[in-house]
Amino acid sequence: MPGERNWARNLEYTGRIEHPGSVEALREAVAGASRVHALGTRHAFSPCADTDGLILAQDRIDPDLVVDQDAGTATVGAGIRLGDLGRLLADEGLAIANYPSLPHVSLGGTVATATHGSGDGLGMLATLVRGMQVVGPGGELREIAGEDLAGAVMSYGALGVVTRLTLAVEPAFDVRQDPFGALRWSALEEHLDEVFASGYSVSVFTKWTGDARNALVKSRGAEPVTELFGAEPVHRTPAEIEADTKSTEVGAPGPSWDRLPHFRIAAVPSVGEELQSEYFVPRAEARAALDALRSMGADIDEALHVTELRTVAADRLWLSPASGGDVLAIGFTWRDAPELVMPLLPRIEEHLLPLGARPHWAKLFHARRDQVREGLPRFDDFAAMRDAADPDRVFGNPFLEEVLGA
Repeated sequence: MPGERNWARNLEYTGRIEHPGSVEALREAVAGASRVHALGTRHAFSPCADTDGLILAQDRIDPDLVVDQDAGTATVGAGIRLGDLGRLLADEGLAIANYPSLPHVSLGGTVATATHGSGDGLGMLATLVRGMQVVGPGGELREIAGEDLAGAVMSYGALGVVTRLTLAVEPAFDVRQDPFGALRWSALEEHLDEVFASGYSVSVFTKWTGDARNALVKSRGAEPVTELFGAEPVHRTPAEIEADTKSTEVGAPGPSWDRLPHFRIAAVPSVGEELQSEYFVPRAEARAALDALRSMGADIDEALHVTELRTVAADRLWLSPASGGDVLAIGFTWRDAPELVMPLLPRIEEHLLPLGARPHWAKLFHARRDQVREGLPRFDDFAAMRDAADPDRVFGNPFLEEVLGA
């Protein structure tokens, strides 16, 4: 009997997927399993959430939002989707600082797998975490806070099943997004830092041949951004905006939870006929990385839908691809053509890894343990934390064994 698949349908899960209805039921399931792993909304393209044992999803557990206004935090179930979290927080007059392009993904999955949005001053979603509740081997429940969070928060499920997360929140705010058309490549290279500093959150889209296709500038001000180094603003009529049922609204301020993502929570953004890879390059090496990829442009083009360029602020999380320095995130949305995509990845990495690039573990990449750990100075510290939390590798899987080691 065929197993269940991920959103993109590029992988089939090995284990049996269960949906416990409470944290207590989840703890019992973990206690009775010799091999178990957490599963979010299945948006990972790599098998980082797979296991040959039991796979646990938390989509049927009440999120039970608890707000601490004095502390500026909110605690909620890890299975909640980001768009749903945004709406719940808005009812309390609150918001989180950042969102990825998809609001459909679960909070626990985004935190565990280095999911991010874009913005010079905005870090990974995991940087918002102020506390975690985790179910460990045998079903025991423990709290993680303080200095241990730097190692535990972005751990790809290797330390246990995260059931609740405490996040930093702030007063609710509005965002407007202004789209721009083609941006001359020479202007992007010359003004790279200024382009990404032009808004609260900025994305640039390219196919690696010719000029950059378009850009989105998202700002916290009500006034439109009208100039982007020669790129022309894209004006859409109200009818065109209303007819677009997938993309979030442009040209008018709205709640941050609805405007910072590229897609609406009520819409299916695509049918999953794509593959994805992403590499995080130190900002000092961004131009060298762009030049190297442009040299491969003709080869990349056949396999590519589009590449999105975003920026992510530095953090101190042990397994974060932004650990220790600001990065340019180079995200490839590929055609669903693995025969074209997979041979390109080692060639891309030959250019990017020597520049200090780190791959996104939840997407497709070629590098393995020795290459991955070179960019993570706290790798050995995480390995020790994992040994202490899960010595028998109840939460291990073949992917983690390849990347982290047995």
